[in-house]
Amino acid sequence: MEYLPHAFKLEEILVVSSGSTDRTNDIVSRLAEKDQRIRLITEKERGGKAQALNIFFDNAKGDILVVISADTRIAKRSIARLVDTMGPGVGGACAKTLPRNKNPAVIEYCYWFLWKVHNRALREESKNGTLGHLGGDMWAVRKGIVDHIPRDVINDDAYLGIALRKKGWQIVFVPKAEVLIGGPATPMEYIHQRVRIVIGHKQLKEMTGVEPTTIGALAFRKPLFSLRILLDEIRIHKIRDYRKILMGLVLEVVAQTLARVNFRKRSKYLKWKQIRSTKTI
Repeated sequence: MEYLPHAFKLEEILVVSSGSTDRTNDIVSRLAEKDQRIRLITEKERGGKAQALNIFFDNAKGDILVVISADTRIAKRSIARLVDTMGPGVGGACAKTLPRNKNPAVIEYCYWFLWKVHNRALREESKNGTLGHLGGDMWAVRKGIVDHIPRDVINDDAYLGIALRKKGWQIVFVPKAEVLIGGPATPMEYIHQRVRIVIGHKQLKEMTGVEPTTIGALAFRKPLFSLRILLDEIRIHKIRDYRKILMGLVLEVVAQTLARVNFRKRSKYLKWKQIRSTKTI
């Protein structure tokens, strides 16, 4: 595999296919015939990502488990770079998420900037040794620290980050490990995705007493720290189109408000509605 150095020992590639309606099962099955390290586990119906991860934890081999979302692409050597950071005391590591949309319209721009600020916050918290978030679309965790995620958890990665920190393990952010994703293309898609994420974070605060390390949460806990990150990103990228940033802030306020309104109905966000524009990059 071109993503790994020759010295890297890859125990297996485990694909959990939950209610797939495309050609995933056929493609993986054919690849498994050529490479015995590839294994396919199928679910007839989608049970939510937490359930799929529990299946993965029950069946995966090896000491370090790397999880990659299906609707992504990864930069070369990113898996090895992620795993290389798993030294003594490190229980989890997360990659840098980079939105890659074909059309740089207003919504895509807002989403891109949101991730720029979020990645910067993760990097700063990681440097300080205070990172408590295993977020993003590619991350690694030591096997056996957390064996099960409650099935009703919406944000599984954030839950794992909190669980690792509570058990005394460190989480690191690895900016040289990059995963590419597609972002929402319309205001409604953006709001729908953000509402689900925010509801998931509020659920974890209620469930664990701990709020995930996100730029939104940090804005309340560390307002000056968050403001510095925001202004630094605007300066670094020489952003002058403040109307787009303002649009992003308005959309975020709408999403936060809707999340509060719909929090009691959080069970419907467990198996989320797919957003088509995020599936093509």
